Amino acid sequence: MMRGWLVYEAGDLTKNRGFAEHITRLGLVRGLEIETVRMAQLRLGVREGGALLLRKDGRDALPDFVLARHRDAFVSTQFERMGVPVFNGAGVCAVCNDKRVTHQYLVGLPMLATTFVNHRYAVAPPEDAYPLVVKPARSHGGDRVRLVANEYEWRAAVDDILPQDIMQQQPASDAGADLRVYVLFGQVVAGVMRTATRGFVSNFGRGGSARLHTLTDAERALAQQVIDRFRRGGMELCFAGVDMLYHHGAPVLGEVEDVVGSRMLYQTSNLDIAALYLDGVAARL
Repeated sequence: MMRGWLVYEAGDLTKNRGFAEHITRLGLVRGLEIETVRMAQLRLGVREGGALLLRKDGRDALPDFVLARHRDAFVSTQFERMGVPVFNGAGVCAVCNDKRVTHQYLVGLPMLATTFVNHRYAVAPPEDAYPLVVKPARSHGGDRVRLVANEYEWRAAVDDILPQDIMQQQPASDAGADLRVYVLFGQVVAGVMRTATRGFVSNFGRGGSARLHTLTDAERALAQQVIDRFRRGGMELCFAGVDMLYHHGAPVLGEVEDVVGSRMLYQTSNLDIAALYLDGVAARL
């Protein structure tokens, strides 16, 4: 039986304990012994003489594989340099957990006009630039995403984000709805449409509603373009979400979720995406 670690930040594990236990149960029937590990249990470094160091709870340790449910590319890189396969890999983690890097990497695909704002040089946009959507460059789940109509609101939104870097965008014309396309090992497996019940942020964890969605040709084509771009860069989207917004009726790239949540997929379908994910992991081990 192969031994793997399901690695979480403590706060995320608290909210997703049920999912972690589900992964553990599913792993056993696939010959995978999966232990849930918190980031704080790990110690990384380099030994005297230059060999890499990885300890868990004070003991030398090395799993056969890692299921990364954290957002630290540095940690994933340490595992990979020690020969441990990581799903998703460090490259995907680095690109997807900074919205600026995601847009930079996927330039050329349909997306909204976007400005990257360094927190040290945050200057209010001119009056004719509003309205704008302002968000932290490194956040998830709709955290501190604000629609601002003037400089006063912009400054309030930015003060709430600092000292993080910022990304600001023109609002999508068709606000209040977005599509999450679930991807497993480079294949589109499902789509869920999320709709805001109030405001413009449609995240399911913030009260938005969700329904299973059959992808249009345009939506599927955009998801495939994202998958192909990562694949050409030597990075496979093992378990990820491609999020799309709608601008003048057409899908545009929102972001790519590395640590993608699946609660709404379980609530809108009979698909056990965790089981399919572990099938893919087992096949690749």
